[in-house]
Amino acid sequence: MEKYFKNCIFIYIAIPIILYTNYSFSESIPTDWSGVRSNGMGGAFTATANDETSIYSNPAGLSETRNPAAKRFVHELKPLDLEIGGNAQMLSNMSSDPTNWGSDMIRSAKNNPGNQSYLLLQSFNEIIMGAKRSLTILVGTPIRSENKMAFMNTSSPNQAYFVSTTTVSGALGISGSTERGFFRYGISLRPNYRVDYQNQNVDTTKYTTTNDLVNLANNSGDKTTSFAVDAGFTATAADYWFPTFGFAIRNIPTGCVDNYTNPINQTKETMCGATRDGGSTSSANSSKIDPTELRAGVSLTPRGKIGKSKVNLRLSIDAYPIPIQIDGSNYGIDGIDTNKIIHAGAELFFGNVLIQQGFGIRGGYMEGGPTWGTSFNLAFLSIEYSSYLVSDTLPLPNGTVNKFVERRHLLGISYHW
Repeated sequence: MEKYFKNCIFIYIAIPIILYTNYSFSESIPTDWSGVRSNGMGGAFTATANDETSIYSNPAGLSETRNPAAKRFVHELKPLDLEIGGNAQMLSNMSSDPTNWGSDMIRSAKNNPGNQSYLLLQSFNEIIMGAKRSLTILVGTPIRSENKMAFMNTSSPNQAYFVSTTTVSGALGISGSTERGFFRYGISLRPNYRVDYQNQNVDTTKYTTTNDLVNLANNSGDKTTSFAVDAGFTATAADYWFPTFGFAIRNIPTGCVDNYTNPINQTKETMCGATRDGGSTSSANSSKIDPTELRAGVSLTPRGKIGKSKVNLRLSIDAYPIPIQIDGSNYGIDGIDTNKIIHAGAELFFGNVLIQQGFGIRGGYMEGGPTWGTSFNLAFLSIEYSSYLVSDTLPLPNGTVNKFVERRHLLGISYHW
């Protein structure tokens, strides 16, 4: 497994940093996946999930990825998927050669001291199967690598704050529904292997290329494993405009850790969720536990016609992560502003309201600001794009933390049949 992971790091240009040291990390709100479609809708996908990323938002949505009356067993095969994202600072300085993206990150961050360069690379190859009027099954291999660099100390202009978190997962999703689809339910299993590097003093005169950083990743850092389980359901009241309520619990608790750093106030607390094996008490949050996340959402899909074409407008509102505290233990991150818990979105698409179409336009609200996106199909190719917002943090030289909301862009290209 470890050999496979090292190869994936090189293939997907996972950008790590140098050997682990006992620095105080600037913790951020964890994210397991950035769905292109869902981000365009402000992340409001709990009641409207209907693609492979349902395993990260609401596994019940997997049953909406296919026609249950169809006779074929294999409904979708996606052998090739690549998604590239980043903030404007990183994307505007990226060369066409992926092997240079490590040095591109260093250069763009150094030219903008105090601001981070952020690069996201992810892939979700999968197959969706199911016999006629039976359970829907997804088997996939999500791979995600988040990387960011910033030069925060003007007195040490060559020392960079650098974070790289790469997770290789297996994914098994199982979903079913009642005969008319008014109630859907699902569960997902996600065994995963993660390498996490964080350092506030990377010497960028010594480590200058992508290859330098990748070689360091193969020999150092926190290597952890976990087995995450998610579950959810949706309930639809009627087939007129499909008013739907969705609920999901991600990272069903397998244990708790006592030294979790709350990314909102940077204080230590007890956090429960999917615990990780291989980390230490001084590791960053992402090597200790993946917090439990409760999600709830509602949706409505008005329908009409433009000429002879059917047109649908899917509207949705979500609330997550919903924090719960029991006997001093936290199930979900507490202290997040209400306007950042609320996610809202709309999706305009044509054709059958029950089938995800090849063209769609999206808009939404998340992290206190607007999002947007689109997708379309070209034969066996799908192209998706979204612009969205994320709350993040950077450590300051005086020991405090700079909190900010950052706009990011994500482009996905996949080959499927």
